[in-house]
Amino acid sequence: MRLAFDLTSVAKPRRGGIGTYGWELVRAIAAAAPQHELVLAVRPNRWLKRGLLRDIAPGVRPRLLLDTWADACLSRPDVLHSVGVRLPARMRAARVVTLHDVNVFEFPELSDERWRQERQARIVQTLARADLAIAYSSQGREALAAHTGFPADRVRVVPCGVDTARFRRPGDAALRSALARHELLAPDGAPRPYVLLAGEPSPRKNQAGLVAAFARAAAARAGGAPALPDDWLLVLAGPRGAEAAELRQAAAAAGLPASRLRLPGWVPDDDLPALLAGAGLYVCASLHEGFGLPVLEAQACGVPVLCSNRGALPETLGDCGVLFDPGDAQGFATALAGLARDAARRAALADRGPRRVTEGFSWRRVAEMTLAAHVEAVALRRG
Repeated sequence: MRLAFDLTSVAKPRRGGIGTYGWELVRAIAAAAPQHELVLAVRPNRWLKRGLLRDIAPGVRPRLLLDTWADACLSRPDVLHSVGVRLPARMRAARVVTLHDVNVFEFPELSDERWRQERQARIVQTLARADLAIAYSSQGREALAAHTGFPADRVRVVPCGVDTARFRRPGDAALRSALARHELLAPDGAPRPYVLLAGEPSPRKNQAGLVAAFARAAAARAGGAPALPDDWLLVLAGPRGAEAAELRQAAAAAGLPASRLRLPGWVPDDDLPALLAGAGLYVCASLHEGFGLPVLEAQACGVPVLCSNRGALPETLGDCGVLFDPGDAQGFATALAGLARDAARRAALADRGPRRVTEGFSWRRVAEMTLAAHVEAVALRRG
């Protein structure tokens, strides 16, 4: 088959979750099924950044995607798979879209009105043009059908994958070097224990909620001692500029000493696995997630996870962590302090993570499931 991928969402310097999904999916399909011809497509708004896709499929040059002439632009593919939420109105090719989440329907209060209305309209329009949709989870499939009316029997559940060659515990020297760069070593050179959350700042990611919970846990008293050990730090990777300043102010207002908060900004790709692996605990505090890839990346690095119980996160977490309700401030703080103090439980949870990710979330498996959806979409289109 000739498989075309709209990778407009991938062609940017900092790919984020959706961009990483598209990048890894195409690479995995190229490796798993070399008999298929791949076509990479970029829309005009990112055409000048097409060079950022140079290494995704060596030897395959991106083509300009114009909706009106999509079949001709892409040399009449059998399938067009959109990584972003957009599909041409008319094509002979089967059309597949990965819908990463429907949080603008489920939690409209988490986005401003203009964005919400535009996003909702785009999702409905794209689904009306799709032969099949891909959701990351069973929860995502059910939410998609419930909120958009798209038939559930035309939604295939295909999870994200994890690059386990990258996301694994590095050697001691590499780990120490990364921790030193981010000021996470004690004066004697020993690693500091820390809680980590990595991601772009947003109300949905709930960094502010984690700051409040950490401050509450640090200030709490249980048997005359702090519920959260005094040497633990909070590391929030991603926020910078005004967002970082707001989090520092929130921490100060909650009584958390500045010395216990680290805001390293955007962490380079080469440092992220080590920053994950060095954490005593990874926290996903989100108010909603369509999947929650950092949860799996942390598991792959052998780190226990404290995870919000919203959206698809319980499915993503599995048995390698502990769930909590982000709407319960005291419960969040109690769960955080309890897991930080229970080294044996954290070790048991950490041990399960790498095997679970390797067996259930390899990119090869994701590629094979996606290819099966492509074949089905072609059959639907022709039938």
